[in-house]
Amino acid sequence: MLAAKTLLSGINPDEKETTHLALLEAHNWQFKVFSVLWAIAALFHMAHSGVYDIKLNYTLLSLAAIFVIFRPGNLLGFLLFIALQLYSVFNMMPRVSNHWIFTAFINLTILHALLYLIVKQRSFQVNQGEWLKMFAPAVRFEIIILYFYAVFQKLNSGFFSPDVSCATDLLQAQLPSFITLPPGIIAFNAYFTLLIEGAIPVLLLFKRTRHWGILFGVVFHCILSYSSYNAYYDFSSMVFAAYFLFASPQFGVFMARNWALVKRGIYFRKTTATFNFKKLTFFIVIFLVGLAIIHVLNKQLYDFHSFHLYFYWTSYSLVYIYLLIRFVYTKKSVEAEAYRPLSLPHWSFMILPIIVFLNGLSPYLGLKTENSYSMFSNLRTEGGKSNHYIIPVSFQIFDYQKDIVEVISSSDNELQEAADTNSLMVFFTFKDLVAQNKPAKVEYIRNGIHQTFELAKAPANSELLQPNNFILRQLLRFRLISKYDPQPCSH
Repeated sequence: MLAAKTLLSGINPDEKETTHLALLEAHNWQFKVFSVLWAIAALFHMAHSGVYDIKLNYTLLSLAAIFVIFRPGNLLGFLLFIALQLYSVFNMMPRVSNHWIFTAFINLTILHALLYLIVKQRSFQVNQGEWLKMFAPAVRFEIIILYFYAVFQKLNSGFFSPDVSCATDLLQAQLPSFITLPPGIIAFNAYFTLLIEGAIPVLLLFKRTRHWGILFGVVFHCILSYSSYNAYYDFSSMVFAAYFLFASPQFGVFMARNWALVKRGIYFRKTTATFNFKKLTFFIVIFLVGLAIIHVLNKQLYDFHSFHLYFYWTSYSLVYIYLLIRFVYTKKSVEAEAYRPLSLPHWSFMILPIIVFLNGLSPYLGLKTENSYSMFSNLRTEGGKSNHYIIPVSFQIFDYQKDIVEVISSSDNELQEAADTNSLMVFFTFKDLVAQNKPAKVEYIRNGIHQTFELAKAPANSELLQPNNFILRQLLRFRLISKYDPQPCSH
């Protein structure tokens, strides 16, 4: 029966088997390259935060990432690396960035695929290509969901108010200070931002446009990384690695082959195989220009963050973009018909994408407003108000965001800062701060009622001295909101 179906398809069994083996080998290389890109993303995350060696787990994570880069085929090394990443995320919660918690979701998906493959095959001997084929479709869905929320969260009145919009702040941070844009361009920029962020996932969904979508997204996030508002190369490096899973498996082979040529010095040997004075002059000029560039950079890159941004990140992103352009222009994507990038191997692989989706839905459910992909969106859903154009505040089924506190004054610096900046906070956050910091006195308004807390007079069972449930504290984090609308740009 199988032979008959194969013959009817116009492909003989030997050719089909050869194609399958070639694709599996391509997936093996794709896994190795992805593991390197994933490790590089972790190093950029730690570079952005300056946490390479401030704690044991970061030192171990740095060493594990370096090991994966030099030994990408070592499965135990890769497992140790993602385990340390997960530990870092859970150890930091709830104060964890959006891209780092998204990294955790991807790592859990990778582990899910490994467990599924081990149980399915009844063996601990796992093929790298098969492993990647298990987790890559779910990760692709998660990336599409991330981009969906990157657009959806911005559909609010604050984002389209040029005076306070994050689109305005980020655009101005991207430009030199001496450039002043006309109001029309500033107002249009909010729509332009949504157009770009909406186009990337659409391009990624279709085979004919997929590589162009990757190239478009990589260039966009590369440029965004140079924002003076907050260099985003930690987020961009994570996206670079995730984009790679959308590419043809042949792109992994292409990158690996080019790296092998570089390691063997073939490019240099070809260039220097014959001598002439033009080549000698060229090498001398390149050498002197290189020294001049190093001298200038040595003067300009005066701190930790700028050095990693303008040296390592620029070098990395340019190499990635160069290889991608070369692949798109010089190689045809050879994909077997069986290669379906969004086809999940089992229904259970929908679990984590659903969790990723619900995480982004949190603000509208009345749950957390941080770590929910609503960064720099001007979204407000707290205090019985919603500035979102589509989802009303009545959609909320939890009451955390409805219980609002305005701090009038406090002996605690953190609480006093909220008062000085006219910021409101949900009671959940306020209660945790009081229970943790134990201020001598706090004067505040909660849901319109003026109240005062004095530590010396408070009974031991006072509500404000009882911390929130541990699990909820780890899962829920709320941003401060402005007392006045429209909401200014904030993370």
